[in-house]
Amino acid sequence: MSDQSHPHPPNPGPHQPSFQVRVPLEWAEDDEVPIVYANQVLVSHGGPEFFIVFGVVMPPTNPAELPDALKIQPQVRVVVSRDAMPSIVNALNVNLGRYREGASRTTSETPPDGEPAIG
Repeated sequence: MSDQSHPHPPNPGPHQPSFQVRVPLEWAEDDEVPIVYANQVLVSHGGPEFFIVFGVVMPPTNPAELPDALKIQPQVRVVVSRDAMPSIVNALNVNLGRYREGASRTTSETPPDGEPAIG
C-alpha cells in the first residue's frame, strides 16, 4: 500500500504542534501599571529565562562622605523567556537608534544656551 492512500495525515509527534494559528497581538491601555524610574540594570540568565533587575543609585550629596561602594536599590525584577529576549533587544536597539538620531539633530540645531539656531 502506498503512503498516498492514507486519508488522514500522520499524528504529530509530542514536540510538534498539531496546528498553527496567527492572531495579532495588541497592547491594552492600562493607566494602573506603575511607572518605575531606573538608572541601573542587571541582566542574568538561568535555564530558559532571563532575569532583568532595574534599580536606582543616587550619588552622595556630600563628596566628603563618599562611601566605599554605592548601594543600588532594586526597583523591579522582570523574568523574560528566552524566546522573547531577541525581540526585546531588537526593540531597545531600534528605539535607542531613534533617540540618538533625534538627540543629534536637536544638539546640532540648538546652541548650548538653549536658544534656537537662526539659519
